[in-house]
Amino acid sequence: MEKTTKIDLPPPRMIRGGGKPPFPRWVWGVLIAIALLVGIGTGVFFGLRYNRAQTVVEKTVEPEVAPVNQEVVANLAQATEAIEKGDWKSARGFYQQVLLADPNNAEAKASIPLIERHLKEAKGSLLIRTEPTGAEVRVPGQAAVTSPATLENLPSGPLKVEISLEGFESIVKEIEVVANERTELPPVTLSKSTGKLEVVSEPKGVEFKILKADENDEPKELVQIGKTPAMIPELDPGEYKVLMAVEGWPEYSELVRVRHNQNASVSAVFSRGGLNITSEPPGAEVWVQKGDGPAHKSGATPLTLDDLPIGKHRIELRYRDWSPIKRTVEVADSITQNLDFSWQPAPVRFVSDPPGAEVFLNDRRVGNGRTPFTAELPAGDYVFSANHRQLGRINSAFSVNPDAESNEVNFGFSYGSVRITSEPSGAAVVANGKPLGRTPLFLANVAPGQYRYELSKENYTGSSVSGEVKAGGSLEFSTTLEMDGKPDMNGNFINGLGERLTWFGSLNGWVAANEVTQELYERVMGDNPSSFKAPKHPVDSVTWYQAAQYAEKLTIIERGLGNVPEGYVYRLPTDKEWGAYVGKQGLDEAITSLGQRLQSSYPVGSMPPNEFGLSDVRGNVWEWCTDWYSQTIVSRIREAGGSANPQFVGTERKVLRGGAWNKSNAYDLSIHNRRAARPSTEGNDIGFRVVLMPE
Repeated sequence: MEKTTKIDLPPPRMIRGGGKPPFPRWVWGVLIAIALLVGIGTGVFFGLRYNRAQTVVEKTVEPEVAPVNQEVVANLAQATEAIEKGDWKSARGFYQQVLLADPNNAEAKASIPLIERHLKEAKGSLLIRTEPTGAEVRVPGQAAVTSPATLENLPSGPLKVEISLEGFESIVKEIEVVANERTELPPVTLSKSTGKLEVVSEPKGVEFKILKADENDEPKELVQIGKTPAMIPELDPGEYKVLMAVEGWPEYSELVRVRHNQNASVSAVFSRGGLNITSEPPGAEVWVQKGDGPAHKSGATPLTLDDLPIGKHRIELRYRDWSPIKRTVEVADSITQNLDFSWQPAPVRFVSDPPGAEVFLNDRRVGNGRTPFTAELPAGDYVFSANHRQLGRINSAFSVNPDAESNEVNFGFSYGSVRITSEPSGAAVVANGKPLGRTPLFLANVAPGQYRYELSKENYTGSSVSGEVKAGGSLEFSTTLEMDGKPDMNGNFINGLGERLTWFGSLNGWVAANEVTQELYERVMGDNPSSFKAPKHPVDSVTWYQAAQYAEKLTIIERGLGNVPEGYVYRLPTDKEWGAYVGKQGLDEAITSLGQRLQSSYPVGSMPPNEFGLSDVRGNVWEWCTDWYSQTIVSRIREAGGSANPQFVGTERKVLRGGAWNKSNAYDLSIHNRRAARPSTEGNDIGFRVVLMPE
């Protein structure tokens, strides 16, 4: 039999947790954590933790076993496994569970501070994207960035991210940053930020407008119109100008700020008062002005006004040509005041040298005739003006006194006279483009100044005379005209109004070099219908009928001057003639809104002429043609490759060509385009030019 060696064992001891290792358990935990922090694998230490000093005994001793906390054992094992995987947060959690069950556990107490230190030093990154982009992104400890952005060197663990963008609701998100990894979030969609605005008034039903204000608090964009009371939801935050209007009241205006998720309000009270207005004599016009607003006519005396806004009002009574009576009154809430006005009239005689002048008071004509005449006016100080057709306008200050024996206002004009004769007689006389008559000609009332008179007669060479007219003096001119022929049928010429005409052999006639100006139109027609008043600008806002009538009157004037060949007349061009003389006029040499938005027409001839010497054939103003918009016009447009409007055929519309100052699109400015308009149409972009052609 084999001999067995006997070893004496120490006395039995209590064993906790499956047997006590050679070193305390917390020492092993520290060693494990240190090994992991310095990059040493945990396998060796894990084995050491569970090695026990084995004693060979001859026979097995069964010690007493204390109760084992399986939850602690399991959490310690899971903590070790989490550390091996690099899941430091989970490991910390398992150790914390151990301390809850075993507060004095040395391994957990030693490991948690090391793990905390590791987590604090570990860094990660975060990619933030927003919709829309450009939002401001803030995290604690770092400067703000703009999305999309990647945030580097972030501590691992939970992180609060604040995202904001003007006009949108701000967002705060809790993000988990993973050590040594880049966390990429899905795009964050921002919601529009809005507020509410309430508009109320007393009384209700007042019209209002809401306009978005710019950075200078000036209105720039209409947001909404309506009547009070009203609640406007979902307004973008910012400054708004609210306007309210009631007839007879000055416009109410208030600037209000709308904030996110807040209610703003604007209110206005339009209080009322009244006036009973009488006058002697009755029937006077009553004009009311509130504050700095415009005065408006409210009726005639006797008059009751019971719906006036409270505050100061300027009341003015006007009667015939008398000096108005003005008074400022304070209208009180719910109170009606009595006002009485009266005049004490006196006869006033108006005379002038020379007679025949019209008299005005505040641009209102006094009386119904020309000087001399008498009118009744109340006492007061006046400034009258007298207008003479040849001598212009002069002023005279006068005080009407009812107690005086007589009240006479005398206007003394400065003037002279001019006598013009010619050999032969019958020559047409023109000054500054205005026909004055034929020789022998006596001009009785001529204002002092320098004058030049053009004389012309058919088949004679034109002549001119000039000189200075002095006040009280008389100037006489006499000239002899030499025989001459009619205008050269093969050359350009200037007519009696100073208008240059260009000869077109292919058309057997002349074409005006410029569109008819306001100055020429007023000389011939006696008025100026243009929207943009300027003598050298093309006349605008003329109908087809007015343009045709101008040509007829010009023919009469020019025939009187002997400047129209026999059988020729001034008229509007035909569509075919316009197409012939437009030539190679380009848009880069035309007055249009193609490059920049224009506000009005330009003086004629501002741009270089075409190859025929004609200016503004394209642009500046549309030009009337004689043609109706017919199937023939449609066919011409299509043959040229343009876009026609056959629906206008048969609708009694005339043709306009050339485009205008306010046009910018290719269709309107196309050389092939024809605008169709009724002959009665007028607009600030419509004018014309004339041609001198055979009848």
